[in-house]
Amino acid sequence: MKQSKRERVARIETEARRLARSGRFLSSRSIEQALLAGGFPEAHEIFRNLWTHSELNRLCEQAARRASDALKLAAA
Repeated sequence: MKQSKRERVARIETEARRLARSGRFLSSRSIEQALLAGGFPEAHEIFRNLWTHSELNRLCEQAARRASDALKLAAA
């Protein structure tokens, strides 16, 4: 069964959060580009919302902080 547009957008939002938490992205902009390149043309829709940018940027910062802390612990 084909997904509705709403279901597809929800899936993209979930994937965007997963990418942000992965620590491989620095900002919402890089996540948007990755989603577009990954075959999610509807990604533009979720990135029209400034709250989405803010949330994803916050998750990226948290992931970067965790990675940095882990490196510091490993070096100690």
